[in-house]
Amino acid sequence: MEQETNIQIPDVAIVIVSWNTKGLLRKCLESVYAETKKYTFEIWVVDNDSPDNSAGMVAEEFPGVKLIPNKTNNGFAPANNQALRVANAKNYLLLNPDTVVLDGAIDKMLDYMYEHKPGAVTCKLLNDDMTLQKSVNNFFSLWRSFFENRFLAEVLQSFSHSGSLFMSYWDHNELREIDWAYGAVILFSREIYDKVGILDDRYYIYAEEMDFFYRIKKAGYKSVFLPDVHIIHFGKSSSRQRRAEMFIMNYKSFYMFLRKNYPSHVYPLYRARTVFYLYLWLIKFNIDLLKAKLKKAENEEARIQLDVYSKTLQWHKSSESVIPG
Repeated sequence: MEQETNIQIPDVAIVIVSWNTKGLLRKCLESVYAETKKYTFEIWVVDNDSPDNSAGMVAEEFPGVKLIPNKTNNGFAPANNQALRVANAKNYLLLNPDTVVLDGAIDKMLDYMYEHKPGAVTCKLLNDDMTLQKSVNNFFSLWRSFFENRFLAEVLQSFSHSGSLFMSYWDHNELREIDWAYGAVILFSREIYDKVGILDDRYYIYAEEMDFFYRIKKAGYKSVFLPDVHIIHFGKSSSRQRRAEMFIMNYKSFYMFLRKNYPSHVYPLYRARTVFYLYLWLIKFNIDLLKAKLKKAENEEARIQLDVYSKTLQWHKSSESVIPG
């Protein structure tokens, strides 16, 4: 007689996409194991051909992790999807490799998920000095994009103490339904997986989480921010290694998001707005360098920013930057 086998489906499949962040990835994995005690979980690490042998470290030090070692850098959204397509769990957590789980954060998010049954949950992100890392935003609005920038937002924010005008300036101290949050920590249910799907593979990196939250809301589900659940996020540890390239990729992905989800007139108007502000930033950084020169000092950050914005403007002038409708 054949014996019946009971395959236990874990409460959560944790998907971590890594590129060249071996030390941080090790800390992330250690924190997941140390701080997740209440619920069952499996961890999937998809390594995008890291030159620092991140995949080898995972295989040697964390044999229980399900490892997918890519031979090429497949990008963030496609790599997450590699694991999501084969993982089988009651919930799914997308977690950046440069995070540290604090005080049972994953358990607490799952508590909320099981009790209240939202579509998706995220939590408060902290910098490595334990200060707030603002991570929640409204969905894009064309008119607001002309004002929500570093020059004007702080002035306008004085008229909206609750954070309803500009979510990016909200203090992140209350539980609330949100539009979208940065993709460092996204917990979503199996129901979302089945009815909304996974990330859009066309986003190599950036805007994939915005698109995902947009689809969740469009499908009639809520996304919720939990202020009392904390995870450290060191932030852009992979992308800062290729600063100008990633800055351009950010615009490319966001333009794809606009083309996909907004009326046809929004993309060209926002693109024109972007070019206008790029020229303003170039003027600013040239002035900063001139001031430093007059003082016989160095301003390396202004020099780096000038290079990044110059390359981004050049890209906008190329045919490669045009996103088809």
